[in-house]
Amino acid sequence: MHSGTSADYDQHLAALRADPRVRVHDDLAQFLTEPAEHSIAQVEINYHHMLDDTEPLLERLSRCHSVIVRSMENNPHIERLARRFDLDNFTWYMPGSPALTRARHVPNFEWFTSPQYPYFHDAEFVATAWQQRLRPDRERDHTFEVMLGVSRPHREFCRQWVQAHVDGGHYLMSPPMTRDTRFDQLPPDSVFREPEMSPCEDFYSVRYLGRTMLQSTVLPVRLYERTQHSVVCETSTDVCFPTEKTWKPIMARRLFVVLSCQGYLRHLRDIGFHTFGDIIDESYDHEPDDHVRWRMALEQMHTLTATPWSDLWPGLQPIVEHNLHTLRSLPTQGLLDSLRQAIAGLEIKG
Repeated sequence: MHSGTSADYDQHLAALRADPRVRVHDDLAQFLTEPAEHSIAQVEINYHHMLDDTEPLLERLSRCHSVIVRSMENNPHIERLARRFDLDNFTWYMPGSPALTRARHVPNFEWFTSPQYPYFHDAEFVATAWQQRLRPDRERDHTFEVMLGVSRPHREFCRQWVQAHVDGGHYLMSPPMTRDTRFDQLPPDSVFREPEMSPCEDFYSVRYLGRTMLQSTVLPVRLYERTQHSVVCETSTDVCFPTEKTWKPIMARRLFVVLSCQGYLRHLRDIGFHTFGDIIDESYDHEPDDHVRWRMALEQMHTLTATPWSDLWPGLQPIVEHNLHTLRSLPTQGLLDSLRQAIAGLEIKG
């Protein structure tokens, strides 16, 4: 069960279908009649259509020689499934860092890497001169941008804290959003939307520069042109799952502070990114209490608003350049590599 495959995955699957030694099944009942020791199952967990029968399905497939479970996202439910099926014959191709002892975990960076493609390869995106417009060595009008998105406890905490403790001239903060509102519904001249955005039938998507894409993966060039750094209110505060909310400041080569789970910055460093501990106090990442951790993170706004730009940029430049290079270098073939490894394991066994 698979969707949204890459071109090379599709080509590899086509080659398997043409191989006389291999039978590729799309029908589960038929697949389960095959000898277990000759079977490789590849399952996708779809965040937006999470099935109640996912756990029973994995239970049935656990008899196979290899089971590869792919997920584009991460949340407590998915991590619970990974711990439930922490078995020698399972490979979990998913974001984050689930605590597994027997199963193999292959980091899935698809969600984190795919939005960057059009910005470097589509003529319409390149023609916006977004890289020149967002040159990180320029001092901006406001120190911070705060895009809150749909209301969540940590985002409401952020909104209230920033309004109470930071001078309004230092930041631009988006208005509170609900699940019935979108950024492309804001006035065309709003700094919190790109002027080329137009709505799609799919509530989460927009038309932008000739592409249909999730509105959350549109780089906020207009907002970034007027602000220096970012406050990132991530999607999750209970699992380490970097999303497009962190991808955007990395793409734009910006310093950011994050409201998320304990250890989120450590997770970014484990992936290969550099964080900003030589510039600000990142001890907030170690704090177990959510509200204390979020407050400690937001207090770094005071440090940065009081630091002259000329003092900040020399230390910031190598970090943001490294992070963009790391983003563009993250591996994207984890699923295909896992499938090939499983096939090689069958061949060795046979």
